[in-house]
Amino acid sequence: NDMDIERRLNQTGNVVIETREGDMKKTVIKGMAAMYGMRSVNLGNFTEEIRPGAFSRAIENGAMPVALFNHDPNFVLGSMRAGTLRLMQTDEGLAYEIDPPETRADTVELIKRGDVFGSSFSFTVDRNGDEWSTDENGQSLRYINEVSGLFDVGPVLQPAYESTFVSVAQRSLQRHLNQKTVGMYNRNTKSERSLKRFLARHGY
Repeated sequence: NDMDIERRLNQTGNVVIETREGDMKKTVIKGMAAMYGMRSVNLGNFTEEIRPGAFSRAIENGAMPVALFNHDPNFVLGSMRAGTLRLMQTDEGLAYEIDPPETRADTVELIKRGDVFGSSFSFTVDRNGDEWSTDENGQSLRYINEVSGLFDVGPVLQPAYESTFVSVAQRSLQRHLNQKTVGMYNRNTKSERSLKRFLARHGY
C-alpha cells in the first residue's frame, strides 16, 4: 500500500562517485541512505531518529530494494536482484553502492559536479517498529527501532521531505497521543473514585 510507505532524506552531502580499476574501469555511486542516531529536521510536529540495526530485519527477511534516482522508477540505477546494488550496515548507518548503467552517465555527472548530493530511502514501519518520546524542547520525538520493508535507496536532487510520506508517521504519533490520553483519563477516574471513598468515609 503506497500510503504506508515513508521516505526520508539524508542531506549530509554523502553521495560520491568512485572509479575502480580492474579489467574494465568501473564507475560506482556510493552513499549513505540513512544515518543512525542523527536527529532529523522538524517533520511537521515531530523529529525522528533511526536506531542502530533498524534495517537488520528487513535485510534478513530478503528485502530486494532497487536503486533509483529521485525515487523515480523510470530512473533505475541498479538492483539487489541483479547484484548492481549492494547494501552495507555500518556503525554510522545504512550505506549503499550502485553500479550504474552507462545510460545513466548524466546522473553520474550530476553527482560528480555536486548538483546531486543527498540520499534517500523508501520504507515501511510496523506498529511495533517505532516508539515515541519527548525531546528536550517538549516536542514529540520518534525512534525508528525496526524497518519492516525497504523498497528503494539512491541519490536525490530534492533536499525536502514530502508531506504525503510523513503522514504515516503522523498517524503513528496520533495513536501514541490517544493512548497517552486514555492512560491519563484512567488515572484520573481512579483518583476521583478514591477521593469519593475518602469523602464518604469522613461523612461528607
